[in-house]
Amino acid sequence: MIGPRFATENRDVALTIWPILTLAITALCILIGLGFIRTFYVVQWLSPTEHAASNRPRIDVIVPARNEQDDIGDAIRSILAQQDVDAQITVINDHSTDQTGAIADSIAENDPRVRVLHDPPLADGWFGKANAMQHAYRSTNRHYVVFADADVIHSPRCFITALQHMQAKPCDFLSLFPNVQLVSFWENAIVPHLMVFGLVTFLNSKLDDPDSPHAVAAGAFMLTHRDVLDTIGGLSSVRNEALDDVMLARNVKAQGFKTCIALAPQLLSVRLFKNNRDAFWGFSKNILGAVSHIAFAFPAMLVPIVVYWIPITVLLIGLYRHNPIWIASGLSAYVAQAAILVLASRLAQMHPIKALAFPLSAIPIGCCFARAIYHHVVSDGVVWRGRVIRRGTE
Repeated sequence: MIGPRFATENRDVALTIWPILTLAITALCILIGLGFIRTFYVVQWLSPTEHAASNRPRIDVIVPARNEQDDIGDAIRSILAQQDVDAQITVINDHSTDQTGAIADSIAENDPRVRVLHDPPLADGWFGKANAMQHAYRSTNRHYVVFADADVIHSPRCFITALQHMQAKPCDFLSLFPNVQLVSFWENAIVPHLMVFGLVTFLNSKLDDPDSPHAVAAGAFMLTHRDVLDTIGGLSSVRNEALDDVMLARNVKAQGFKTCIALAPQLLSVRLFKNNRDAFWGFSKNILGAVSHIAFAFPAMLVPIVVYWIPITVLLIGLYRHNPIWIASGLSAYVAQAAILVLASRLAQMHPIKALAFPLSAIPIGCCFARAIYHHVVSDGVVWRGRVIRRGTE
């Protein structure tokens, strides 16, 4: 009768392992939450300054735009409304297939502070955004340079606050992290947890250590000096980087310059994705940046399934079997994960009910990994705004 006894022992082991694994997931989520709280003290928070500038700093603002017709108008107008700075805006329309170029042209016709460059030739070995930014950068000449995404809305004191902070710090490269607007179902289900995980991963105490390679930036807003960019060859060092903002900051720091990032939800805001489809597939471009090698992408696809679905499964089985241990362990993991949403709400405006569906985010995350792996293997490139950009060679 060894067979039945062996089966019983295996079942008993399984009944022990699953709640223990779920409690381990709970502990992991608590650690991530504590790590996120720690970032509140590692990174400075910026609020709009009311101190008037002694002069009006002259800034070149470069706005790369591809298919941003829903936001480009408001984004440009928010830059034009900046106080205490002299901003010249260069919009680089990167082969948009919608009305982005026409909207930018309309604003430029009525305001000499805006000019529009259309359809820059895509250089071999360059991803689209970096190529557009480099093309625009070469056509500007002011001392201060800001790179601003075309869907970001800036408060009127954003630029002068950033400049004064950069001068007071002092630092050579400053990036601001915005308030993130979440509307559709998939935006709320996916973004908060990935945002928290990303900040915990990238924001650490080594950021201010000149001997550490750690540096980080958010592409929504990056402010620097022209001589800094000239030293590193403009955007050429990130020409085929999916995480171009992070790598730009690291390359700047590697040349001996000081980089800074600040959390600034009162200064700027952005809606990263405009609908459910965009949110579902939106991380395909950058998701491989989460792993150090393409081989690790396959197990990485399973991580959200393990972290999100095992606790739910344990909870449901516990409810079905009226097992208090399984119920408690499954519920504790879900509550710990949901608590992260409370922390994320400091930087994201979310819909609470939609956000509580975060376990379903394992589906789009897996799909984005699969899509990114496919294009990496087949075309050695990434998908960005409706086109496949190949790495190629410079």
